[in-house]
Amino acid sequence: MSFFTKESAKFWRGLAKNNNKVWFDEHRKDYEKHLKAPYDALAEALVEQVKEVEPEYEVSAKQAKYRINRDIRFSKDKTPYKTRLGITVGRSQKHDWSYPAYTVSIGVDGISVGGGLYMPDPELRDKVRRYVGEHRDELAKLEAKNTPLFKTFGPLGGDAHKRAPAELKELAQLEPRVLNKQWVFWADIADKNLFTNPELDQIILDYWEAARPIQEFLKDAVRY
Repeated sequence: MSFFTKESAKFWRGLAKNNNKVWFDEHRKDYEKHLKAPYDALAEALVEQVKEVEPEYEVSAKQAKYRINRDIRFSKDKTPYKTRLGITVGRSQKHDWSYPAYTVSIGVDGISVGGGLYMPDPELRDKVRRYVGEHRDELAKLEAKNTPLFKTFGPLGGDAHKRAPAELKELAQLEPRVLNKQWVFWADIADKNLFTNPELDQIILDYWEAARPIQEFLKDAVRY
C-alpha cells in the first residue's frame, strides 16, 4: 500500500518554505489529499498491526496522531504548522505515561523511531527503578551487542537524576540506569527515500519489533 507520494513531499517542502496560514489555506486541498489522507492511512495501519501482536494497545488511529498545528502560545517560534508528522501508539491513549509506548516522527528528510516509558509518575518511576536494578542481568542480555535491539537502537537510555535516593544507592552503583526518570530507545534514520517508500509502515514496524523485548521488560517493570 502506498502512503506518501511525490505530491506529498512537494506540499511538505512548500509548507516548510511558506509556513503561514495564507499559504496553507490556498493549498488546503493539497494538504487534505496528499498529506492528511496518507497520514491517516499510515496511523491506521500502524495501530492495527501493533494491536495484532500486542492486543493491550487499544488506542485508536485518531488518538495516535498529532495535529499539524503547532502550539505557539509559549514559543518564540510563531510558525503555525509542524514540518514533521508524529504517531504514538500507547496502551489506551497517545500519552499514557504509565505504560511503554511506540512512537515515530516522519519528515521528508527521514524518520525517527523510538519508544519506551517516557514520563512515569514518581511512584511508578521508583518501582521501575528498583526493577531495573534487581533485573540488571536480564537487561544486559537484552542489550547484548548481537541483539536486534542493540544493532537498531543501542542500549536503553533516558534522562537521569544525578543522585539516587538512599534506598536505591546500592542498586545504582551496580546499574546506573536505576537513576533514570525515563527509559527510552530512539533511532534517527536520515534517508529521504523513506518518506515516499510504499512499505513505510513495515519499515517502522520492523524497528518496533526489534525493540519489543525491551518493551516487554518495561511492561514487566510496570507490573512489578
